[in-house]
Amino acid sequence: MFIAMGLMLLGIAVGLLLRGRPLAAKLTRCVTPAIMLLLFALGISVGGNSTLMAALPRLGGAAIALTVGAVAGSLACVLCIRRFFRQPPEPDALTPTPDAGGQAGAPSASGREGSQA
Repeated sequence: MFIAMGLMLLGIAVGLLLRGRPLAAKLTRCVTPAIMLLLFALGISVGGNSTLMAALPRLGGAAIALTVGAVAGSLACVLCIRRFFRQPPEPDALTPTPDAGGQAGAPSASGREGSQA
């Protein structure tokens, strides 16, 4: 774990040093193929482990249940938060306000804008 974190921090430091250089752009294009290669190697490792393959149906069911529960919980939270933080609709700029006699920003009887006589 510490090795992985150290390598990530080292990569961040090298990225800061290489920022704006052409080599950084070339390395950026290599990230996706490198991740795909790592996933392929992980798949080979999982496929070769007979104990893990025997337990896969049970583990897969738990993973699906956790995923469905997480998505359902997220949607429920979004609906609750939207209900409490809903913003009122913006008034239409062309719709006259009732207190200005049909003209937004029109002077009142006293001659000053927005004042009540």
